[in-house]
Amino acid sequence: MAIWSKPTLDTKFHIDHQWWDNAGRNFRLVLLEQLCEGCRSRFSSLDETETVDWVNPDTGEVTEADALIQCLKRECASQPDFIDQRIPLTTAAFRVFLINDNQPLSSNELHEYLPWKQPEMILQTLAGRTTYLGIRPA
Repeated sequence: MAIWSKPTLDTKFHIDHQWWDNAGRNFRLVLLEQLCEGCRSRFSSLDETETVDWVNPDTGEVTEADALIQCLKRECASQPDFIDQRIPLTTAAFRVFLINDNQPLSSNELHEYLPWKQPEMILQTLAGRTTYLGIRPA
């Protein structure tokens, strides 16, 4: 049995995919909602977006990748309003995790991506009673 401890500014968070399954929520549908209009218009059905062959532009290596995440990382993330202070903190943090391959990040590290929010506010939001978009301590 895991021992619970109060999260701190150095506690790492990530998107907990098990939370999505347990909550009966559709991760892919919410992922689709994060895409810019241009990318969203390319995908007529979530059924067609599971995996695609993706060619690394630097190495030429072909790998299977998630079509929605690749579009999000390659196109949406480069737009200046993709992560900014006009979107909710939880949505901004969710997008940071998506473009960083869900690598766990602390509130202090998230602050580097979201400089308009203090680490304490990020921690208070992510470590509260409500789990937003499956973001939980890693």
